Amino acid sequence: MKKQVVLLSFLVLIMSANSQSINDLFFPTEVQVSWLGIDFSHVKLIGDFSQFGGAGEVSEFQIRDEYFPAWNRLILNEPEKYDLKGMIRNADLVYDIEMIAEINSAAAVEDMVSYNTPNYSKQDIETFVSVYDTKDKNGIGILFLAESLNKSMKEAYFHFVAIDMKSNKVLLQERLKGKPKGFGIRNYWAGAIHKVIKEISNNRYKDWESKYN
Repeated sequence: MKKQVVLLSFLVLIMSANSQSINDLFFPTEVQVSWLGIDFSHVKLIGDFSQFGGAGEVSEFQIRDEYFPAWNRLILNEPEKYDLKGMIRNADLVYDIEMIAEINSAAAVEDMVSYNTPNYSKQDIETFVSVYDTKDKNGIGILFLAESLNKSMKEAYFHFVAIDMKSNKVLLQERLKGKPKGFGIRNYWAGAIHKVIKEISNNRYKDWESKYN
């Protein structure tokens, strides 16, 4: 019995050593932090998505196949504007968006158009990220999970999510609103993404850091 207790304690210690906590996101450690991308697979499109800058009708298939990748690439191509490293005060942030790119490419379009913002709960977010294939990844993964692009209200909602990639456990989740701005559909909604990044960088990060200190 004593040997079993010792073995169990040893296994618990190993598991604890391999898991991450939210503190690892805010304080200098050796834990790797990775940007996983923007998950659009659960996004709702609200309002008339035609006539963006005279582009004519834009279908849900076009949104998925053209613009989901375009919005994710934009962050990689313009890192100074979409300053994720500055957002979380981590110059060693790794970009690793392949998994979410695959998820986005397979997103169902049948229910993508909606009349209402779904207002996803923390439990919804936990369910969405529980299926991520991160078994070969280490450290903390951060992402935006897109909830809605609302052209009628001129607003977009994204959830900032941080997960322990060994367990897919959600370490931090917060819903944020961004105001779109720009010409053409890509730049218009990229403006909302930029606003969310700035909001985290200027305000939310400090609140989170204080909360988890």
